[in-house]
Amino acid sequence: MDNTNTMLLALGTDAPVPEFLTDWLRQEAPHLNLSLRSGMLDAFVPIPDGHMVVITVPHGDPAQRDRVQEVTVHTPTLLIGFSDERPFYPDACVWIDADHLTPHTLRHGLSELEACVAGQLRPLLARQNWMLQCRSLLERTKDLHLQLISCRWRPAASGDSAEIRLDTQQSFEHQLRACAPADALIGKLLDDQFVIVSQDQHHLSKKWLKSHEDDNSFLWTSFLSAPVALHSYDDLGEALQHCVREIERSRMMYSRIGARSLTPDESLVVKDLIRALRNQEFYLEFQPQFDSHTGCMVGAEALLRWLHPELGIVPPTAFIRDAEMAGLIRTLGNWALRETLATWKLLSDRDISIRMAVNVSFPEVADPDYADKVLDLLEEMGVPAASLELELTETAMMLDASVSLHNLNRLKLAGVHIVLDDFGTGFSSLSHLNDLPITGIKLDRAFVTPLSREDEDSAQRHIVATMLDLSKRLKLETTAEGIEDQACLEVIHALGCDRIQGYFYAEPMSVNSLIDRACVQETVLVDYASGQQSLF
Repeated sequence: MDNTNTMLLALGTDAPVPEFLTDWLRQEAPHLNLSLRSGMLDAFVPIPDGHMVVITVPHGDPAQRDRVQEVTVHTPTLLIGFSDERPFYPDACVWIDADHLTPHTLRHGLSELEACVAGQLRPLLARQNWMLQCRSLLERTKDLHLQLISCRWRPAASGDSAEIRLDTQQSFEHQLRACAPADALIGKLLDDQFVIVSQDQHHLSKKWLKSHEDDNSFLWTSFLSAPVALHSYDDLGEALQHCVREIERSRMMYSRIGARSLTPDESLVVKDLIRALRNQEFYLEFQPQFDSHTGCMVGAEALLRWLHPELGIVPPTAFIRDAEMAGLIRTLGNWALRETLATWKLLSDRDISIRMAVNVSFPEVADPDYADKVLDLLEEMGVPAASLELELTETAMMLDASVSLHNLNRLKLAGVHIVLDDFGTGFSSLSHLNDLPITGIKLDRAFVTPLSREDEDSAQRHIVATMLDLSKRLKLETTAEGIEDQACLEVIHALGCDRIQGYFYAEPMSVNSLIDRACVQETVLVDYASGQQSLF
C-alpha cells in the first residue's frame, strides 16, 4: 500500500497529545511514508478519508467517548489509554495501554495500524462487542462454526521484562488476526483466550496457527479446539463450554497432568466414577479448624470421600486424577461446594457461624464461568461470601493464569476467602505471594508436623517462622495443618500462626458430629479421645 499521501493525525481529547508522544510519532512517521499533524479531536471531526488517527483517551466524558467511538468505526485508529477505558472502544483497530507506552510498543502499534489499513488484519473485538456482533451475524446466517484459541506464554516471555511479555502478546495477536479465515469474527475473551466464528470450517480444522512446537522462535504455545457448529445464539454458551473442556484437557496433557494413557485398571476406575456419581456414593467429612489464640472453632475443611460398594472408603488421592482425566472433576467439585454450603446452612440454623473451606482443582478454576457459578450458588443458598473459603494449590492458580486469576480476583472482591494450600512445597510460592489474589496461606503438614521433634535453632523451625512472618507482613491469614501433638501446637502457637488444624484435636468427622462439636461453646480445646486439655 502506498501511504505517500496519507496523513497521520495525533489527536487529544480532554488534553493535548503529550509532547513526548508527538516527538515519538514525528520520528516514526517518515518510516511509514506518513505526514503528521497534531491537535484536538473536536477540531478534526469528521476525519477526512485517507487519514490514520492516533488518539489519547484518558477521560470519562460519555459524550467524548461517543465521538471517539464514532471515529473508530469509520477511520483506522490507534487508541492510547488506560485499561479500564478499553471496553468503551471495541471498534478500535489497535489499542496500547498507557501504562505500557514506550517507543517500542508505539512502533509495533503503528505497524499493526498500517496492516489494518492494508486490509491484512481483521479487528480484534472486546468480549461484549464480539457477543453483540456474533448475535447479529447468526441472525443473518446459520452456517457458522466456532473455535476457541488459548495461548500459554513460554517461560522466556514471562520473565522480568514486561516489554518482552507485551511484545510477545502483541505478536501472537497479530499472527492470530493475520492467519484467521478471511470472514472470521475474532473476539478477545481474556488476555490469552480468543474466540472465532467463521463459515470456513475447513480452514479452522487445519493447523492454521503456528506456535513454539512449529518454530522455537515463537514464545507461545497455542491450543485450538475443534470447530463446533453454531446454529443460533442460544447455542453459544454450550459451544464455548464444550471448547473450554476440550482445550483444558489438551493443556493438562501438555503440562503432564494427564500426559499418559489410562491403563485398563484406570479405565475401570473412570467407569466406576460415573456409576458412583449416579448412585450418590460420594460424601463429605469435615475437619474443624481452630483459632490458635482462643481455641474456638472458627472453620471446617470439607474433605471428599467415596464409599465404594466393594472397596470400602476410597480417599481422594486415589481417584481425583482419574476424575480430572474423565472430565468429571467439575461435576464433583460443584457437588462438594453445594454440600459444603448446605452444611453451613445447618450450622447457621443453630446460630453457629464458622467458615467452610472446600478444595478447588485446576479444571474448575480454569472454567471462564467459575466465578459466576460460585457467586450464583452463594446467592441461591443464602450463604455470605465471607463464610466460604476456597483452597487451591499454586499449580491450580497458575497453570492457566489468565483465566484462573480473573476468577479468583472476582471472588476475592466479592468477599470469598482464597487460601494458597500446601504452602512451601512449590518452588515459586514466595515469588508469587504478592501477585496472587489470596487472603491466606495454609502451611503444608510436611513443615508443621515435624516441629515437635526439632530444637529451637533447627532449620525447619526457622523456615516456618520466616513463612509466618512474611505472611503477617503481607496481611495474609495463616493456617497450619498437621498438628498432631501438644509439642507441635505449642511451637506453632509461639510462632504466631492464626489457625490450626490436625488430628490432635479433631479428626475428619461427619456432618452430625461437626454440628455436635460446634455446639460446644467452650473456649478451651479438649482432646475428645483422652480428655487432655490444651495450652488454651
